[in-house]
Amino acid sequence: MKKNLFIAKVALTIFAFSTFAAAQAVAPAGTVKERDVRAAMYFLAGDAMQGRGSGTKFERIAAEYIGSQFMQFGLEPAGEAGFDGKPTFVQTIEAPRRETLTGLTIDGTSIKLGDDLIAFAIAGKEISGPIQHAKPGDKAVKGAIVILSMSADSKYENVQGDIRQMSRDGAAAVIMVETTEMRANWAEVAGRKASLGRFGTLLAVSTKGAEELAKFAEGSTVTLKGTFEAAAPTYTWNAIGKITGSDATLGSQVILISSHLDHLGVRDNAPGDDKIFNGADDDASGTVAVLEVARALAAGKKPKRTVYFVCFGSEEAGGFGAGHFVKNLPFPQDKFVANLEFEMIGRPDAKVKPDELWLTGYERSNLGPELAKRGAKLVQDPHPEEQFFRRSDNYTLARQGIIAHTVSSFGLHTDYHKASDEIKTIDFSHMTHAINSMIEPIKWLVNSDFVPQWNEGMKP
Repeated sequence: MKKNLFIAKVALTIFAFSTFAAAQAVAPAGTVKERDVRAAMYFLAGDAMQGRGSGTKFERIAAEYIGSQFMQFGLEPAGEAGFDGKPTFVQTIEAPRRETLTGLTIDGTSIKLGDDLIAFAIAGKEISGPIQHAKPGDKAVKGAIVILSMSADSKYENVQGDIRQMSRDGAAAVIMVETTEMRANWAEVAGRKASLGRFGTLLAVSTKGAEELAKFAEGSTVTLKGTFEAAAPTYTWNAIGKITGSDATLGSQVILISSHLDHLGVRDNAPGDDKIFNGADDDASGTVAVLEVARALAAGKKPKRTVYFVCFGSEEAGGFGAGHFVKNLPFPQDKFVANLEFEMIGRPDAKVKPDELWLTGYERSNLGPELAKRGAKLVQDPHPEEQFFRRSDNYTLARQGIIAHTVSSFGLHTDYHKASDEIKTIDFSHMTHAINSMIEPIKWLVNSDFVPQWNEGMKP
């Protein structure tokens, strides 16, 4: 899941172990087994996988592992043709070339990246507008470069809504003045490199940098000018398999079960001794859910509809794997019925009942309520302020009109996007139960003629 909880929220604006023996003793025949869940989790989220960083060889190893599992379960390969002319279980995708910010001046005054400036997002090589000195809650002037000052003890989670509103008001850029929370996280994010993109401009400046900005009078026009360097070609990998539908009519319709297989890799500038961001909950847990759903469907009677299973690469780096998939669908889009993404189901969320999962964008379509009628323990997202519907690969598909939601039980735990998101924090009893609870509802969906629809005014 894309970052929020301070670093991640900014970028998006931009244990209970149960015993293996006991779990196996009560697991009904044919259901998801904790043994299998543990085995896959220990592979994907172990230190040897070095955090499955987007575009790294470890992401590729993860994709190859998942593809081999698909093969073992009896799925059909659904990727582009390999060297032998036959479809593959792993897609190799060249990611879009990035231009990375290397320097920034404000009306000719240079503010040093890393030391006094962090760029979370930048939307242009040159951005001009009037200076607006603002506080949380102020309305942004359209086209303004907003310098946002907050009290030292402000928490980002309490002002992110204000920043989003400033963007909606039409601010050309928002520059946050550091708070105590930002300073505590500064070293971890100082080395990040913002890429030229389309998601607006969001910067943070140190107290020293803010002193430079204070010299600009309210309403005076200034220009932010960035210098950029083109990145070398990078690649990402999707693991992809399918079960072709058995019904003469429904077989042409497609249900997609998905997750993202990458995480944040190794961060040398992370605080403490542990530099490996294992991504056990995010999103090894969702990826294992996809594997177990694939195993269950492949072991039973062939579904009437065609089911694709895809574990996307580079979600954390911009959703490149999902973007490639939706731009190069291996079937007509009008046959694409729905997508269920699994993300962060490794721990229960205290805001819902212990046996419940939540569905992002539950209120946007009739898919969630219909699955709930068929036994899915799905409820509305209890964290609407986090805008999770927009923060996973489902949104890449939803923007193309496809009914796409994410299943999760993320309770905003503090290990999110940190090196501490490790296997030891996973509640395997919860996770196994969560996957099991979705098997029968998904079996209903892939054998039904039900076609979900967006609710009025809710289509992205």
